[in-house]
Amino acid sequence: MLLSSLLALAAVLASGAAPQSAPPQQRQPLSAAGQRGTLAVEPPGINFGTVAPGTKHPARFLLRNTGTEPLTIAKAQPSCKCTDVSDIVGKTIPPGGTLELTAALLVPKSPGEKDAKVMISLQGQAGMVVAQMVADVTMPVRAVPAFVDALKGKTEGTIALSSVDGKPFRVLSAGGRAPALVGFDAATDAPRAEYVLRWTMADLGAGQIPQWWVVDTDRTDCPQVPLRIRHETTGIRFDPGANARFWFVPESVVLAGVAKPGQPVALVATIEHLNPAAQGAVTNPAWSDVKSVTVPGGEGTATLGAVTKRGTDFADITFEFRPAAGTKGPMYVPVQVETGTGKGLVYVAVTVVP
Repeated sequence: MLLSSLLALAAVLASGAAPQSAPPQQRQPLSAAGQRGTLAVEPPGINFGTVAPGTKHPARFLLRNTGTEPLTIAKAQPSCKCTDVSDIVGKTIPPGGTLELTAALLVPKSPGEKDAKVMISLQGQAGMVVAQMVADVTMPVRAVPAFVDALKGKTEGTIALSSVDGKPFRVLSAGGRAPALVGFDAATDAPRAEYVLRWTMADLGAGQIPQWWVVDTDRTDCPQVPLRIRHETTGIRFDPGANARFWFVPESVVLAGVAKPGQPVALVATIEHLNPAAQGAVTNPAWSDVKSVTVPGGEGTATLGAVTKRGTDFADITFEFRPAAGTKGPMYVPVQVETGTGKGLVYVAVTVVP
């Protein structure tokens, strides 16, 4: 059966339920030798398996001194701000002893593989050892690959879509257009549990290529599947003003699902501090002082709610979005966020019905 292997991989998910975390899979310990001793990370990697979007997953590692001299931790640095790490810097591990390292991986709201590393270095020794975490972020409708690969001149491709519970569903649109489904006629064929969706550069619209291609389905538990567009213009070049205003939007698409004209939908967008010139230090605290959210194109209205700051690097912005009267169908709406340091855009994906 087409894509049967994908469904087999997703069998760990409960029927009709949102994806749940699989038991972490652990690899065998890996040692790294230094000049005066050896530090082993046990296990070196943890695979959380299939997990639901936006969830957080704790991990526990043991750092073992397999040498003959004490080892002192100089640094334990996560590879991204999505990872919390216990404070072990300055702690010493005696020969034959162990030290516990705890971490927690917060996975994104969009599908795809997410990995993070904790890089550990020792005082007086060159090099480092790594503790790694990985998870497969999956929605009730799985996309393989979970992105549109338009890099290096690629102008077309396919994406496999399948329901992880095996139930038939319909693909209603892709990127705001009728979906190009390989070997399927929506007018005559019954719904399936798996499809092959074709995309071309023409499907991505005219002008600047968007960062996301949103697929709409008829499943109430998964009305939208956001697929990141990988293209030379959708990376750091997409938002050239981010450095100057000291923030960017790590996940710039906000899923609003199905709404009616004038109907308010409560949403949350997150902005993240950015200051590479100062190695991430906050030099302008006004970056997170959110003043307004607006819809410059007139496709609806946005009303600012609460702003919740998480540490020094994140601000969660609650707002209401209302589709304008007369709008209909799938939309990808730019919403402007203004803070004390400048303006930037998030994008609301919504399907407007009468």
